[in-house]
Amino acid sequence: MTQEKAKEKYDELFATEADKAAAFDEIARRFYFANFATMSKSDFETLLFSLYLEQILNCSENNYDAYSDYTLSKVLGVPQSRISTLKVRKELQYPYSKFNWKESFKRISQRAIYEDRKIRLYIPDRNLYLEIKNAVETSGGYVEMQLSPNLLQIRPEYFIDLVLAISDDDDRKKASEEIKKRAKEKDKTIEFMERKSFGQQLGGFAPEIIADLLSNIPGVGPLVGTLFKNVCKAIIG
Repeated sequence: MTQEKAKEKYDELFATEADKAAAFDEIARRFYFANFATMSKSDFETLLFSLYLEQILNCSENNYDAYSDYTLSKVLGVPQSRISTLKVRKELQYPYSKFNWKESFKRISQRAIYEDRKIRLYIPDRNLYLEIKNAVETSGGYVEMQLSPNLLQIRPEYFIDLVLAISDDDDRKKASEEIKKRAKEKDKTIEFMERKSFGQQLGGFAPEIIADLLSNIPGVGPLVGTLFKNVCKAIIG
C-alpha cells in the first residue's frame, strides 16, 4: 500500500481533531508527566498500535477483514507475523473494553467446515483464537496445532464440551439434559458418567448422529443455539 493510501486510512480513522487530541493525550501521559523516555520502544509501538486498532474496532468490529493481519500488514508496512504479535501484546497491555470473545466466536462460527471428522474454523483474530483454545483445553479437550496458527481443529464431540463450558448455568443444564436424553434414545446401553465429558463419552457416535443430538435444542439462549446450529450445518452440509 502506498503512503498516500495509508494516510487516507489514517485520516478516515482519526477524522476529527478530538480523535487526534485523545490519541496524543495517551502518548503524552507516558512521556510528559515526569516520565520521559521511560517507555521501551516495544511498549511504545504497542501503544501506537493499540490507538490505531481501537479506532478500527470502534467503527468496524464485526468486519474481521478490516483488521485482519493481512489488511493491517499492508497499511502499516510490517509482516503479518508482527501484526499478530502486536495484537496479543495490545490485548494484554491495553485490553479492548468492548471485546466479547463469546459473541465474536458465535458470529464467526458460521464459517466452520467439517473435514476428516473434525470441525475446522479459521479464526482471523489471534486473541479470539487464544480465548477459544483456552476454553477447549479447560473443558478437557485439545486443539490440534497446525502450520496455520489460527486454524481451530476440534472433533464434534469435543465441540459440545467447548460450547457447554462457555455457556451460562441454565443453558448448560438444559443442553446437557437434552443431549443425554437424545443419546440414550440412539443407544439404550450408554451410561453417562459425571466425571467424563461428552467428548470422552460420545466418541463412538457417527458425526451425523452427533449433529442430530445438537439440532434444535429447546430453551437454550442464542449463544448455545447458534453455535450448535452452525456446527450441525457444517457436519450435514
